[in-house]
Amino acid sequence: MEQDYNALSQEFQKILLTSSAAVGSNALGKEEIDINGDVSDKLITSTHTDLYVEVTELDSPDFDKWVPFLRNSIEKGQLNTVIDELETSIDDNFNHVEYELLHDSQLNDNLESSITAISGIQSTIQHELLDEITSFQDQLNESTNKLIAKKQLYVNNKKTSLKIAEARIIMNKVVRLLELSSNCQNLIQERSFFKALQSLDTLERMYLQEFKDTNFDFLKEFYNSVPLLKSVIEDECINLIKNSFNSNLGKNLVDVGKHVFDAYEKELLPAWIERKSSMKLYSNFNFNSPAEVSTRDQAVLERITSEHFFNLDEFHDAIMIFEKLNELPYLISEFEKEYEFRKTKIIHPLLWKKTTTTNANSIPGDISMDAFTKQMNLDFFTDYFAKIMGFLLYDINLNNATEYLLVNNNQNATNEFWKGLMNRICQYLKYFLNNMLIEENDLVKFKDLLAIFICMLENYKLNTEPLYEILVSVFEQYCTLKINHFNKEFTDLLNEDDFMPLTVNSRQLYEKVIKVCWLTNDKQLHDTVMKNNQGSDEFSVILPFSPLYPMTCTIVKKLYNDITKFTFELYRHDLAQLNKIVIGYMESTNEVVNKMIRDKLDSTSREEISQILINLDYFIIGAKEMSNYMTKENILKNPDIEIRLSAIKSFTESRKMAETKLIQLIDSKISDILETVNFEWNSKEIRQDPDITIIDVGQFLEMMFASTLVNLPYSVQTLLIFREFDSLARKVLEILLNDTPSHISQESVHNFGVDINYLQGIIPRIFAFLRDDSNGNNAALTPVTPSTPTFSGPNMEANPTTLFENNIKSLEETFTELNQCIELLKTQDPQAYADSETRMKKFSRIKNEEAKLLLNKVRIMTPATPAEDGRFDGNRQSTPDERDSSLELNTNRLASFFNRR
Repeated sequence: MEQDYNALSQEFQKILLTSSAAVGSNALGKEEIDINGDVSDKLITSTHTDLYVEVTELDSPDFDKWVPFLRNSIEKGQLNTVIDELETSIDDNFNHVEYELLHDSQLNDNLESSITAISGIQSTIQHELLDEITSFQDQLNESTNKLIAKKQLYVNNKKTSLKIAEARIIMNKVVRLLELSSNCQNLIQERSFFKALQSLDTLERMYLQEFKDTNFDFLKEFYNSVPLLKSVIEDECINLIKNSFNSNLGKNLVDVGKHVFDAYEKELLPAWIERKSSMKLYSNFNFNSPAEVSTRDQAVLERITSEHFFNLDEFHDAIMIFEKLNELPYLISEFEKEYEFRKTKIIHPLLWKKTTTTNANSIPGDISMDAFTKQMNLDFFTDYFAKIMGFLLYDINLNNATEYLLVNNNQNATNEFWKGLMNRICQYLKYFLNNMLIEENDLVKFKDLLAIFICMLENYKLNTEPLYEILVSVFEQYCTLKINHFNKEFTDLLNEDDFMPLTVNSRQLYEKVIKVCWLTNDKQLHDTVMKNNQGSDEFSVILPFSPLYPMTCTIVKKLYNDITKFTFELYRHDLAQLNKIVIGYMESTNEVVNKMIRDKLDSTSREEISQILINLDYFIIGAKEMSNYMTKENILKNPDIEIRLSAIKSFTESRKMAETKLIQLIDSKISDILETVNFEWNSKEIRQDPDITIIDVGQFLEMMFASTLVNLPYSVQTLLIFREFDSLARKVLEILLNDTPSHISQESVHNFGVDINYLQGIIPRIFAFLRDDSNGNNAALTPVTPSTPTFSGPNMEANPTTLFENNIKSLEETFTELNQCIELLKTQDPQAYADSETRMKKFSRIKNEEAKLLLNKVRIMTPATPAEDGRFDGNRQSTPDERDSSLELNTNRLASFFNRR
């Protein structure tokens, strides 16, 4: 401050010095001038007015330069200091001026003249200015008092305004608190619970910060109501969840499940079948396989997502609210209780937990009296599975959306519920399958329903093993039903079969029969049929098997196709087991066929047994071809798997039984005929013709091989011819050795030889008939099978004469022993047999004891008129009368012994 003052005085001094430059030394001289600006009395009273004016007059610009300094000094209260400084400066700067002024006469004159004027000025200042100053001072005091009063009033008003502002702020906060409370209640009513909780938190925080130490009782009531409102929010959140259960877990669950079922069954499955066909994929890419899932239409999948059916906003709000309240365990506890109750209602009428009360009339473990059992049918299970599927989708979506928080982070919660439910429901499904599903269409519908349900469960990673086992049981039940239908159908076919070769008069029907019987590659049969129908407008062919065989092939193929079609697309697991089931049921089918055909072997009709034998030849072919067909079309679609039905062996064994049965019947009939033969061992007459009973035997054999056994394979016919003639020769020899009297006549021996020659003469005629058939008359009737090789093939065509001649010679050898016995009886010479050379040449087949027995029976022959050579001419033609009488007699006799059809 002091430096400022010094600077100010120095500047002011310079201005003064500059202002006084106009006043020369001659003006004032060196007379002393009052530093304070007062002119001495001497000057004032002086008459030198002009000099005064000249000395005291200052230019306005110079005076203006003083004003800022003077004003500044006055404002700062430094005027006295400035005066002191000026005086000091005058003393320092004007020491010699006074002297000069005093010696300047002109100046002195001017000073004297100005003293009077100065005196007047002083008087004016003392009187007028002082009055004005006094007046100004009074006004100033009055103004100051007024200012002080107004200031006091202003201060008071300002305090009041501050209090009012403070009151306004407090009132605004109170209003805000009231608004929060009101808003919270409104939000609770609007079910915006999380926002209501936020309002409560703000209200609580605001009260604690602003009004905790106040005495506003009504605000305390609001604050005290916060816990109650929080409790209300908790209760309302729980009620909201319950209401959400009501809306999401009600009847709409069935609709949700049906939407998903329809999407799988009516959109995804048909689309896959069409895509699979167009892409020519392997059949083992079934529905719901990874290949199928990867190609599904995403638009369809999008329509069946859980978000389209369920709204879970309430759970998100509840979790946030209870987390904020630190009451999440309470929410979980309440959720579990309510959710358990909802599960119980959803699976009704199935009991989630076993009750302690049981029906007094029900057997322990018996579910037939359960409420669930009483409602079971296909429509019920359709709705029930849809409801369960809808709930599972809801449960999965809820757990995923809440990050498994409501189930205590148990990520297997849905599967655990489903396993528990499945363990309960499976026993009812088994009961329903075993006791209520008896129609084929119902089994197909139930299979489709259960299989689609399993596909959906698999897609949501839920356990399906018990259900798939039931699905396999459904397949087995279907197979059993189809087998039962097959058994009934085959029984009807068997009972209606005429056991006669099948006559076909239509080319289309013939081609259809050949195709269904797997005979399309039988070139020999085809060529023979074409040859026999060449040049004829009418088509006709007689096939060796009866209608039973092609119709059985048809229903067997249909059975297999129906069984495999049942597993189409929807059976994806354990295909090896399914393949075994299919093979087992097809084996059982063939066993049924084989058993029923075997039962027919009890028949006493040779024609029927003969036709059964022929049919069995073709059933062996059918079993082999069916094995090949099943190998190619197996469920596994694995070409490396070879299937060989055991029915091939069973049919082969039955065929052997049929051969044996046919032989037994023929043997029995021949034995019966031989019992009627009377050889008259003591006859005294010589016959040229065979006995009528022997003619019966021969005609029986001819007629049997020409009609009854004509359709048999040539190998079987040959076998039977050898078998029967061998049996006939042995039986006749047995009669000769053991059933003849101790002595027989030579006439009877001769007659016996005639009878044997007749029987031998039948052999060429039988083979001649077979030879004619082999040349084309019966070729179409001869089956070509591995088990019964026919000689109508290349070997027979190459040299048929030699083959028949060899067969005739072989067959005639069956009478060699018998002929040697007759020759020995005719010789009557024991020495002829005793001679080793003769014996080996003529009697090599006769044993010593037999020779002795025969020779002892011979007695001396009575002379008679024998034939020229003593032998019967088997080729001699009978007269018409003899032939007619013989045939009539034979017909009557045969009718009495055979049951001809």
